[in-house]
Amino acid sequence: MRLAIGSQVVDMVSQLRVSEDRLMTFGTTIARYSSLMLAALSTGVLFGTKTSLGPSTRDFTAATYIEMQQATVRNLRPVMGTLLPGAAAGNVLVLALTAGERRSPAWALTAGGLAAQLTALALTGAVELPINAQVLTWSPEDPPPGWQELRDRWDRVHTGRTVAAVLGLACLAAATFQSDTKVGP
Repeated sequence: MRLAIGSQVVDMVSQLRVSEDRLMTFGTTIARYSSLMLAALSTGVLFGTKTSLGPSTRDFTAATYIEMQQATVRNLRPVMGTLLPGAAAGNVLVLALTAGERRSPAWALTAGGLAAQLTALALTGAVELPINAQVLTWSPEDPPPGWQELRDRWDRVHTGRTVAAVLGLACLAAATFQSDTKVGP
C-alpha cells in the first residue's frame, strides 16, 4: 500500500514539473514574440522616418524643417519612449528565462539583438534627445545660427541608430526562428 501511494506522489510531482516546464516555455515564447513585435514597430518608425522624411530635410527651408521636426518629435516621443525600451526590456527577460541555453544560436542571436537595441537607445539618449529638446525651443520665424549643423548631426546619428535597430531586428527574427521553444505537448 505504501509503495502504491509513494508511486502516486512521484507521478504527481513529475506532472507538476512538466506543467512548470511548459509554463516556463510558454512564458519565454510570449516574451520572445512580444519583444520581436516591439522591435519591429520601433525599427519601422526609425526606418520610415529615415527613408521618407530624411532625404527631403536638406531641401527644406529653416521654417519648414523646424515645424516638421517639432511636430515629429511631439508625435513620436510618447510612442518611441515605449517601443524601443520595451523591446530591450523584453529581450533582457528572454535572456534571463533562457540563461541555461547560453550556447544555443537563439540565445546568442537574442543577445546580439539586445546589444544592437542598446546601441540605438544609447545614440538616442546621448545625441538625438538633446538635439530634439533644442529644436523644440526654436522659432520657425527666427532659426538659430548654425541650425543646419544640428540638423545634419541629427541625421547622421539617426542613420546609425536606424542601422543598429535594423541589425537588432534581424538578429531577433533569426533568434525567434532558431528557437527550439515549443508550446504544447
